[in-house]
Amino acid sequence: MTEPNDREEVEVTRFSSGAPAEVTDEIAREEPLEVRLNGITLVYLMRLPGDDVELAAGFCLSEGLITCYEQIDMVRYCTDGEGPSLSDEPGAPGNLAEITAHDVGESGRFEGRVVRTGCGGADLAGDVDLEGIRVESGAVFDPAILLKVPGLLEDGQPVFRKTGGTHGAGVFDSSGEMLVVREDVGRHNAVDKALGHLLLKGMSFDDKGLVLSGRLSYEMVLKAARAGVPLICSVSAPTSLGVQVGRLTGVTLVGFLRGDTFNVYSGPQRLGAA
Repeated sequence: MTEPNDREEVEVTRFSSGAPAEVTDEIAREEPLEVRLNGITLVYLMRLPGDDVELAAGFCLSEGLITCYEQIDMVRYCTDGEGPSLSDEPGAPGNLAEITAHDVGESGRFEGRVVRTGCGGADLAGDVDLEGIRVESGAVFDPAILLKVPGLLEDGQPVFRKTGGTHGAGVFDSSGEMLVVREDVGRHNAVDKALGHLLLKGMSFDDKGLVLSGRLSYEMVLKAARAGVPLICSVSAPTSLGVQVGRLTGVTLVGFLRGDTFNVYSGPQRLGAA
């Protein structure tokens, strides 16, 4: 049986009741992906390999570089040795995703920087400019539906079940159907993969909800707002700036979605019997 590309086996010493034993453990892979837009390197994303075209497209969407599928002229996943590598060789297969698009937004703030798994989103500006970012949507979600989405999110995370080393993000519709679940070692990457999936299928965002396994920090809420997603929820907590961004951009923000309870931090008008 071939080893999955998204995980690897390592030998570890496991202590149980004070006694050591040599065992094999599965861990999530972490490798760099170079994202190029119109021939220029935007960033190197430290990510879980897989769904890289979705990741690149979702990154461009959630960072405000493109706004819709129609702007994309070409997107490709390179497997010919181009792209960054952690080895001594100058390239590694599958570590480059390239997009060509028209009418793109300002990309000078990226400059080929490395976005590491734990450093949050990639908006590198000192101050976040929310001008023009406003989610106008009449979508309404039944609260009973929200109670089901954490379980659906967990069901779609096979790498997490094997390794415990990934974050998850899922997109669902107002009927409660989970349309896509993606996971990654970086929580912002998981969001971009899920958003990229919808983008490349030409699907709408203004009637969808986004569910996360991690906290609702400002960059997560901002990614949803830039994509036009009206609802973002999580089993975890929001941050103060996340709540502020949600209120200023018109995104409904739901935290501590556990069991049969949750908190609504912004936009409660979108929750009711649909």
